Amino acid sequence: GGVTEILQTQINSDNNKSKFVFMITDMSKIVVQCTLWGNFALQFYEYYKNHGEDVNIVFLLQNARIKAAQGGFPLNVSNAWSGTKLIINDISNVEIKKLKDSLNAELPKLSSSSLQVETTQTSQYSDFDKFIWKAEVISLAEIAMLKQETTCVTIAKLEKFEVGNSGWYYDGCAECTKSVAVKDGKLKCYANHISSEPVPRYKLEVLGVDGKFKSRFVFWDSDCFKLIGKSALQMKNELVEAGEDNPLEFPFGLDAMLKKELAIRAVFQPKFNRLSVISFKDDEDSRKKVKDTFKSHEDVSKIPISLSSSQDDMKSLSEPLSVSADFDPNAANSVMTPCKRINPEASEDVESVQLSSTKTMKPVKKEDGR
Repeated sequence: GGVTEILQTQINSDNNKSKFVFMITDMSKIVVQCTLWGNFALQFYEYYKNHGEDVNIVFLLQNARIKAAQGGFPLNVSNAWSGTKLIINDISNVEIKKLKDSLNAELPKLSSSSLQVETTQTSQYSDFDKFIWKAEVISLAEIAMLKQETTCVTIAKLEKFEVGNSGWYYDGCAECTKSVAVKDGKLKCYANHISSEPVPRYKLEVLGVDGKFKSRFVFWDSDCFKLIGKSALQMKNELVEAGEDNPLEFPFGLDAMLKKELAIRAVFQPKFNRLSVISFKDDEDSRKKVKDTFKSHEDVSKIPISLSSSQDDMKSLSEPLSVSADFDPNAANSVMTPCKRINPEASEDVESVQLSSTKTMKPVKKEDGR
């Protein structure tokens, strides 16, 4: 497509959360919104910034992701997390040259100065405005009624861990957050990054409650680290030192994220009946602002509670998530027994440990000489 208008520029190379939103058209004159994320946004931004003279831009996005229009959100084309290829203004590419020749007189020229203005304007939004941007601010009661994938902001108190088949961490790539597996004799992720050894990363499914309404939330590595205060690698090392290396052993240190009431931005996935967490806020001001937008209790009091936390429902834990949120790194299910809890600081006498309220612990058999 040919770029007709820049809508939003959000560049943050430190945490790879860059975002570039613009409108594109082709020879049919139909205008579509396009969003580039991460390194693709940086690539587009650098091209735009470094071509100081006014230019019109035609690009090719191969293996793109299309998200249908829903609610107040328009049809959107974006890159996937892997497999997408971006080519910008390369007239040696037949498709780009053909479209550029056709649209050259009709496309507006976009200068680097207009990019700076757009970046400045974006920065004027408050942190909370960015938190709820293009999201439905709704309660758990209203989420229970949703029939389609929706980005939403809600309030929930983290009550307990949902015991599934995946454990509390997965083996991740050293360069990205995808899971790794041995391929062709090497440890690779789905983006074909090669790692010398896997990096443990959090993936925790937590039951969140708001009054009598409940939902399941999947928290990913960075947010778990903020809530727990330790990385998954640190937590795993403590377990290993305590004589445990099973990912199904839930250490007591994870409980640091429970009993917290949070304002949560997440993608609701009706197929899996859960919310994949994008980010959260734990300050009182943010929680109050979110609650103030909810419908009155009378409007939702008759909505039936929709939650299934049975072991049968846990089979969906390893299904891939929407690329609009953090992705689920696991690609296959495995049938395993429910998790038990281990306190790494009390490995000498496991049976004397005070148990977490969220799980029951199976006794650990002591071997002779230990």
